[in-house]
Amino acid sequence: MKLIYLTDIHDGLHGLKKILQETEADLYFFSGDIIYKAFFSYDRIIDFCGVQEELYYLLNERKDDSTPFDFTTLAIRFPEKYSQAVVEKSHKYRDLYKLAAKTMKEKYEIIEKLIQKYAKSPVYCLPGNYDLDLQYTELYERDMHRKNIEFQNLKISGYGGAPIWTSGIPEKLTVVFHEYTKNGQNYSEPEDFFREELPDICWIHNPAYGYFDKIPGVGNCGSQGIRRFLDDENPSLVLSGHVHEDQGIKKTRDTVFINPSNFGAVDSVYGFQEGGFYSEVFFAGKKVVQSNLCQLKEGEITRLIEVDCSEKQLKLIRQNSNTSISPEDYIRGN
Repeated sequence: MKLIYLTDIHDGLHGLKKILQETEADLYFFSGDIIYKAFFSYDRIIDFCGVQEELYYLLNERKDDSTPFDFTTLAIRFPEKYSQAVVEKSHKYRDLYKLAAKTMKEKYEIIEKLIQKYAKSPVYCLPGNYDLDLQYTELYERDMHRKNIEFQNLKISGYGGAPIWTSGIPEKLTVVFHEYTKNGQNYSEPEDFFREELPDICWIHNPAYGYFDKIPGVGNCGSQGIRRFLDDENPSLVLSGHVHEDQGIKKTRDTVFINPSNFGAVDSVYGFQEGGFYSEVFFAGKKVVQSNLCQLKEGEITRLIEVDCSEKQLKLIRQNSNTSISPEDYIRGN
């Protein structure tokens, strides 16, 4: 069985079309941060992000843990209790919120049409922190958040989202990553979910703590709960994304971990990341036997690094002479 895995797609719709047209696989996974911006217009993006951030600042000052959506609902319903400036800001926010949700849903509709037209094999999707909850979109039948599928005797379970607030996305329509620490106790819905399901393939947007979750200058940011699950259990494969800078493949015990890095280009505080990366994963039964790092760049698909995953230690099979990615950096120690 061959799986093609893309994560952090960031509105890279031309790239998605190219992958569907020019690759072959038994199964395709399009993973979180499928969408990158709520609007096509940068002016609208700036307006929505600005008013949303102002409202969060106001709520923080008030020590109010409600969302801007809930706060503006009250301000619009009971204007006599709020200043004129707050009421006007609330109306502006709700207008932009409604338009943002509509525009994002239109983008998911385009993706669904691309899949229907060009996909030759099943395609499933997982939402990230830049996405709406996919149950509200045209991708609802492909949504893998807190869901399972069986494919060629492999059980696959997904959990999307990330424990981070993302500016410019309609906050009430996103997936909540239910993990928090209170009174010294860590509660983790994804941990409970995976312990109940015990999948062969554990598919997550937000990585487990210590596995491809290191942000430069910040450190590890992954899920403690998913890490506890993985310390106790040995799925065949763990697919993650979210942290573009921590790209690689690793094998611990019998589990292969993969973060191919971002497929869609993105500007970040760490500079421009051109992306185009994705992974091919090959199975023999329930065992991962090979994984290749590939890249779509300037319209051409290149296989950068091929890795033998069949033994306890990962081994380099082949490296493309044109890649600047070091196998020593990509293939992590066991």
